[in-house]
Amino acid sequence: MPQWPATLMHDDQPAVAPVFRGVLGSFADEEQLRAAHALADAAHLGFEVFMPVADEELLRHLRFRTEKNGVRFWTLFGAIGGFVSAMALTVWTQRNWPLVVGGKPIVSWPPFIQPMFEWVVLFASLFCAGGFLLLSGLPNLHLHPAYRPEFGVDHFGMFIPCGLSEAGMARTILAQAQAEAIFPIYDHGLGRLAEPTQAP
Repeated sequence: MPQWPATLMHDDQPAVAPVFRGVLGSFADEEQLRAAHALADAAHLGFEVFMPVADEELLRHLRFRTEKNGVRFWTLFGAIGGFVSAMALTVWTQRNWPLVVGGKPIVSWPPFIQPMFEWVVLFASLFCAGGFLLLSGLPNLHLHPAYRPEFGVDHFGMFIPCGLSEAGMARTILAQAQAEAIFPIYDHGLGRLAEPTQAP
């Protein structure tokens, strides 16, 4: 039966006022997680899921929630920036150090194709990697407050971020989905790799 756990505290925790972040449910199998997902969607509540292993079928079931990310635009802007930068550099170099070869004009675009191509690839790659890191919030040196060790072994977790006023509804949804345990999640601001799921 889902339970609202008793107070947990460590003596070495700094005196930081905890902030309520939401409600976490722990599930023994993915069918219960799917049921919780359907109920949370029906209630128009956002959520995060923790899984012990990547389950492609479950990910496909949840993926329709995922909006198209902006990494592709970072790649496009990087490619455009690389093209413009390479063109500007080659034209500026040729105009400041003119070298007439075979009667060709100083600014002749055919020789510029190779550096422009290389810069397009370079800038697109760098912007793609940078956009991925920025939009995914990496590097993330903090454990999620709702993460629990069993989510890396044999349990599934669903965290519903909400305020205290919505906590009752979130608990009801997780209980209806037959969560093994339900926890209130507080953020103590303990910093890098803090102990997860500490309730005041």
